[in-house]
Amino acid sequence: IAFKKMDERLLHFLQKRAAMQSSNTITITHEQLANELGTARVVISRLLKQTEDERLVKLGRNKIFLV
Repeated sequence: IAFKKMDERLLHFLQKRAAMQSSNTITITHEQLANELGTARVVISRLLKQTEDERLVKLGRNKIFLV
């Protein structure tokens, strides 16, 4: 996982977390995501915005909805 692109790592992490919670809604902050994935919060925010534009996720306050 460490050698994949960050956007792939992010999507994989979100899918895995959703499967663990048996829900399409993940409650997590951008800062917590960044810490989990070992990157900066601004990188996570930018990637989440891109995935939202691609209609893969929908963002809410401290929530990410997998589409």
